[in-house]
Amino acid sequence: MIEVGEYVRIDSDFRLIALGIGEVTKINQDTIYVKMNLDLPISLKTENITKHSKNIIDLIEENDIVEYRINSLSEFKVGRVKKYKDARSYKQYLGVEGYDITKIYIETILTKEQYNANRYTVERK
Repeated sequence: MIEVGEYVRIDSDFRLIALGIGEVTKINQDTIYVKMNLDLPISLKTENITKHSKNIIDLIEENDIVEYRINSLSEFKVGRVKKYKDARSYKQYLGVEGYDITKIYIETILTKEQYNANRYTVERK
């Protein structure tokens, strides 16, 4: 059950644009209002949401792009989220440049769908 204050990841086919991740601000019967990086909230149906969580890190997927800091004193870095395997435990985790996403300070998230919808591919001749 989706609740106000949770974060949601929106299906990339919704409205033919990739909206990414937003925060639920209001729920009215079968309509969910989500605040995106835009000024106004958008309204959508439950079926347009692929994931939801109170912790935004739970919504990050492989190939998303994040702006992050390693600690509160480090400079901002930008990296693509990948799967890594811990050499000692052999457990897989999502990370950026080897850093576990649960151990870094994430500032912004660009979903892989947003990236793919807005990129321009340079053709070589």
